[in-house]
Parts: sequence; structure tokens; C-alpha cells
Amino acid sequence: MLSNIRQWTLLRLLLVGVTIIVVSSFASIFRYAISGNPIWVVGSNSTSLLENVKGADSGPKPGEVVMVTASSGTNGFLGIPGLKEMVYQNRMSYAHRWGYDFMWANITSYNFGPKIYWNKIPIMRDAFDRFPKAKWIWWLDLDIIIMTPSLDLHTHILSNEGMTRNIALDKELGRVGGGLLGTKTIASADPDDMHFLLSTDNWGMNVGSFLMRRSYWSDWVLEMWADPLYTKQGWIMPENDGWVHLYRFHDIVRNHTACLNQRALNAYPSYNALGQHWQEGDLLVHFAGCGNGTRCPGHWDDMWQKKEAYTVPDFVQDELANGTARIENVQKGVPI
Repeated sequence: MLSNIRQWTLLRLLLVGVTIIVVSSFASIFRYAISGNPIWVVGSNSTSLLENVKGADSGPKPGEVVMVTASSGTNGFLGIPGLKEMVYQNRMSYAHRWGYDFMWANITSYNFGPKIYWNKIPIMRDAFDRFPKAKWIWWLDLDIIIMTPSLDLHTHILSNEGMTRNIALDKELGRVGGGLLGTKTIASADPDDMHFLLSTDNWGMNVGSFLMRRSYWSDWVLEMWADPLYTKQGWIMPENDGWVHLYRFHDIVRNHTACLNQRALNAYPSYNALGQHWQEGDLLVHFAGCGNGTRCPGHWDDMWQKKEAYTVPDFVQDELANGTARIENVQKGVPI
């Protein structure tokens, strides 16, 4: 009799344990569902789900990072002949080296908002649609040179260690025109909960170079950022000021945005007094505020000569030589 009771007790404990495991597994799956991360059914490849467990830090696989640039018009931008070909060579070489994809959009084809700057938002949404495997989209304004191509995004920023190293915590933000915005960056950050990464400067934040993670949060933010309430404002830096407004007045935006130390993702040339200047080893330099000024060609050429040496793939050289480089080839609603 005692033996039967003992067996029944052990069986009940076993059933309770199995129930706890099953419930815990479904709870984990549910958490990943609402976060927007991909979900795999556990089968013969049981490690697939583990790759998306919070804290997994194996780095993006080929095709999981897409670099995006947009422009329109002639190579007279910044007064530098051949600028777009130089940019294409620079970004395609970097993308090829690290297994990233690259998309160059014709910015005027998106026809969104009263000013062309706002077209950045529908282009980001289009990039997520065109590259369904992408986990991160990296926006780069045209006037950027990747200076240290040996520095990959995972090691530098996207890994937990890299993100933690570069996040500026509890920092007072500046405002356009000078002074303080009256808002600080978040005081603590979990890298797995950061969905938007951009740099700070003396005027607050700059969206000339930023990273966005694929998630439901990002879908929502892109919708909010494009609200007519923002696009119709007469802000000095339209889409940039729109983002600052979202960050300043919405906790749900601020709590999932990592403001990085400027040189991590958006260093400026020496002429720009609104932020930190590029130093050797920094990932990139952004010619913000250069516009069509006469000083631009000299500064661009100086930084181009200082960039780290790299090998340009043969296919990129061939595309540039025969006129088939995919510059501004992506247009709204037109398959590639």
C-alpha cells in the first residue's frame, strides 16, 4: 500500500513538473511574439528558438543587416563631381565585406510629406518590406564616408557589449539653436530592449545615421513619426525635430531608444562645431551642415584620403566602369 502511494506521489510530481515546463515554454513564445522577434517551431533544429532568446549575442547573419541610402538628382550635391560613385564604392565594399545588403533609393519617387526630408520614413518601411530577413536597417545620409571598414556593426554596436559600451546614459540633451532641451537620455538600458540607435550632438540628436531593429515597436514608431501633425510643422530640421519631439514627450519611444556617444555612429568633420569631430578609428564621418558650400569639396577630399584602406570588389569596379552601378535604382512601388 505504501509503495502504491509513493508511486502515485512521484507520478503527480512528474506531471506537475512537465506542466510547468510546458507553460513556461508557451510563455516564452508569447513574449517573443509581442516583441516582434521571429518564432520557430521546435523540431529537429531545436537551437533555432535559442538563437532568439534574450541575451543571445551571436551577431547578425548575412542578409540580416541592410544599409540604406537615398538621394536624387545630379552629382553636384556638396559640389563634388563623382560623389555618388564614390559613395557607392565605399558602401558596397563595406556591405560585401560583412555580408550586409545595400539599398539605394530614389528619394523623390516616394513623394511623401511637404519636404523631401520626410521621405526617409517611407523608405525605411519599404526597406523592411523588401528585405524580409533583415533584423536591422542602417540608414546613412548621402554625405557620409565609412572611414574604418574593418569595424563591423556587431562588434562595434549591435552586440550587447558594444551597445553597452556606447550608450550615453542619463545625459542632458542639447536643443536646436543652443542650450538644453530639458530632457535626459534614459538612465539605464537593456540592449535587447533597444530598437532605435542614434547619436547625440550639441543640438540634441541627429538622424543622419541610425539603426532600427525590426519589431512591432519600430512599425508603430514609423507610423507615429510620419503623422501629419509632425510633417506639417515648420521645424528647422524637419524629420530630425520630429524625432526629437517623439523622444521628448513619449516614454514608450524614449525607453526603447539608445542615444549613443556621437563618435560611435555619427562623427563630424573638423569644420562642424555642433558636435564631436572624427578621430582615427571612428566608424564614419558625416558632413552634416556642409550643404552646397564651397568648403565641402576640400573637406570631403581630405577625409576620403584619410579613410582606412580597403579592397573594392571586382564586381563593384565593373558596375562603376560600365554604368550599371545601382545608384538610386530603388523606386517606390517598383520591384528591384
